[in-house]
Amino acid sequence: MNESTQSDNRPQSGKVPYNGYLLILLITLIGGIALAYGLTRWTEYQHFEMLDRQGNERLELYASTVQSAKQRFDYLPFIVSRDRQVRALLKGLISGDPVSKKLHSWQTESAAAVLYLMDHQGNVLASSNWQDSQSFVGSNYHFRPYFQDAIQGGQGQFFAVGASTGQPGLFLSRPVWDEETIIGVAVVKIDMTQLETDWALGGENVLVADSDGVIFLASNPEWKYHSLKAIDANILKRLSTERKYSSRIITPLEIHKQRLSPLGHTIIELAASPDQLPRSTNYLMHQRPLSELNWTLYYLTDLKDLVYKKRSANFIALLITLLLALTGFIFINRSQSRRLLEERVARRTQELNETNRRLLKEIDTRIETEEQLRQTHEELVQAEKLAALGQMSAGIVHEISQPLSAMQTFVASSRLLLQRGDNSGAIENLDDIGSMVRRVTSIVTHLKSFASKSRGHTSPVEIQKVLENALLILRPRLDDSTIQLTIKKTPQPLYVIADEIKLEQILINLIRNALDAMQQAVHTAPHQLKIWTETNNGRVHIFIADTGTGINPDDLPKVFDPFFTTKPQGEGLGLGLSVSYGIAKEFGGDLEVVNNADRGSLFKLSLDNAHETGSHHESKQTES
Repeated sequence: MNESTQSDNRPQSGKVPYNGYLLILLITLIGGIALAYGLTRWTEYQHFEMLDRQGNERLELYASTVQSAKQRFDYLPFIVSRDRQVRALLKGLISGDPVSKKLHSWQTESAAAVLYLMDHQGNVLASSNWQDSQSFVGSNYHFRPYFQDAIQGGQGQFFAVGASTGQPGLFLSRPVWDEETIIGVAVVKIDMTQLETDWALGGENVLVADSDGVIFLASNPEWKYHSLKAIDANILKRLSTERKYSSRIITPLEIHKQRLSPLGHTIIELAASPDQLPRSTNYLMHQRPLSELNWTLYYLTDLKDLVYKKRSANFIALLITLLLALTGFIFINRSQSRRLLEERVARRTQELNETNRRLLKEIDTRIETEEQLRQTHEELVQAEKLAALGQMSAGIVHEISQPLSAMQTFVASSRLLLQRGDNSGAIENLDDIGSMVRRVTSIVTHLKSFASKSRGHTSPVEIQKVLENALLILRPRLDDSTIQLTIKKTPQPLYVIADEIKLEQILINLIRNALDAMQQAVHTAPHQLKIWTETNNGRVHIFIADTGTGINPDDLPKVFDPFFTTKPQGEGLGLGLSVSYGIAKEFGGDLEVVNNADRGSLFKLSLDNAHETGSHHESKQTES
């Protein structure tokens, strides 16, 4: 009896989990198929929605580009038609050479392809390319529609391959009126191939078709001079008569099939070149009419990414299905473990999110701190500059007051000379007054420039010019002292990568410190201030040597520290060398104290040589 009971219980205990597994597999299989279908459809819709938005944006962009390429030259035929020499040539009063030269100058300045003039029979009388081997002069283009439109009083525009040059372009024409009579036609040819180059470099699939459906502009050269569909024989005959596309035979692009996207746009399968793989490519086509030009702009988006996204969606659906099945198995066997695992995952996720929030907060704080440090450094540089100007203000005032006093004397003298009738003497006085005004103006203008805040841009700067500006500010101190200034100039101007105003601030600080050091020196021998430059390994080194008190060896490690100074109390804040050192590092240079064999101090400022680091170095400009 017991054995029978046990035998009945064994199969039942084995069937329960087996049936559960089958149920889970069936549910996940059905759910996986539905999920794969829904996810694929959703992915496809989202992708087409994104491509639709992107295609409309690109169409607007490229439409404005094409229209602006034409509008840039709209004025040229009108200008030519209003010119007197043009009308004189059409009347037979002058030869064509002067008009051709004028057309050449207008063509060069406007960057048009060709500018030319036709008489009422379509003969070209003058052209901007009259000296080229493919000159239009002497050619007859009466068969062109742009000539026929203009000779009837309208404004012509026509895209075609040039009959003489074989180069495609857009022709714009206007009639030349003599009172109430049309005596000729002015034409400008616009080269629009640069648009194709820009599209190709940008990796875009763009094409433009005319009113007959012929593609004449395309980012892919293989699409040019084809059509999106078959063209009527009468249209082909007319194109041949107009010689619009020279002798080219217009054939349709090899489109295997077409269908509509979920948003109603056309999808085409376009054949590729025989040597390319894959043999065909699916494109989503957006189109926009260019009503002003009677053209149609097409933008094609390669749909290969959609294939990858669908595969990814199916793969994700498969992974989700497997995950659901595995989750079902785990739920049957270990529901409790699953709950514990979910709790652990949720807790770990929360900890990671909290850690990420702290990291983001620390990053924001660091960025804000760095920005504050940068602003503080700029304010410190400006404050030190203004402090230096304040300390030199007495000498600058003296430098300006002298010519002002002299001008007063000259004005009084000129008044007496004029009363005596001595005009020549008065004029000499006025010349002297003008010279002094220019001198004062130069000093004041440079002081305003130096006191203003730097733009913060580096560019090639000539050292000699900056040095002269620095000495202009320090000239009062140099003139009042017995210091001998020696500047060793280089045979050729040297340029460094720096900010001109900040470099001038460094030189003023170094020269002013040298003057202070020599003023404090005990010995009475004539002091010397020497400035020279050297180049080495792509760097320019500016040396400033003085015969002052020198720097104590124990103070050398602290000489560039903020607020460190060896000057008497009240004569310096100790910021000049620190700020100068920071500015030099900002330029990618260096400022250091060099061992001086003579008495005094020797500072070396090293900066990048502009000619060796790139003669085309350009500073970043900001829009004001």
